[in-house]
Amino acid sequence: GIDVSHYQGRVDWGKVAASGISFACAKATEGLAYVDDTFAANWAGMRKAGLTRCAYHFARPAWSPTDQAKHFLNTVNQAGGYKSSKTLQLMLDLEKTDGKSAKYVWEWTQAFISELKALTGRPGIIYTGFYFWRDSVGNPSDNLDSPLWLAAYTRHPTVPAAWSSGWTFWQYGDNGASSPGGPASTVPGIAGNVDVDYFRYDEATLARFCFP
Repeated sequence: GIDVSHYQGRVDWGKVAASGISFACAKATEGLAYVDDTFAANWAGMRKAGLTRCAYHFARPAWSPTDQAKHFLNTVNQAGGYKSSKTLQLMLDLEKTDGKSAKYVWEWTQAFISELKALTGRPGIIYTGFYFWRDSVGNPSDNLDSPLWLAAYTRHPTVPAAWSSGWTFWQYGDNGASSPGGPASTVPGIAGNVDVDYFRYDEATLARFCFP
């Protein structure tokens, strides 16, 4: 799989799907008001190409978690919604503290995931790295029933203790490499580098992480 934002510019999702990519996640929002200007096109393009799709919100703990969750969902709904076309649980991209303490970031995360579950019926996927979760979230043992999308650019990733069963998704690089540690390669349909990901299980299991 891959994940994209406005940094990738216009994506030819037909070519992406034809290259063997089976799932993709696109940045939708950040903070209280920002909307990625490529999100609507990416959301429609992933659906048209038949990919399992996901949307993510870039967390800014300086501002209200519940308002950010509402902004995120409103943006997804305005782009066509999430209740069709193999859409994964929505993702929280957790990698900034905005100068807040680990205790505060953990409370913020709980509130965001709780609001997302109240709004959609499912908790969000949490994207984070081992060190951020340990040092900036306080290394809580509760994963809030959220699958882990692990950021780890290494052949042997370390998983936060909250996810004792391991990662569900793994972002292993940002250069389009076809395998961890492999040479950079451009994914067809995308100009330049792109984040690349694995899903741990099979296609039938991937479908279970999608909204009905």
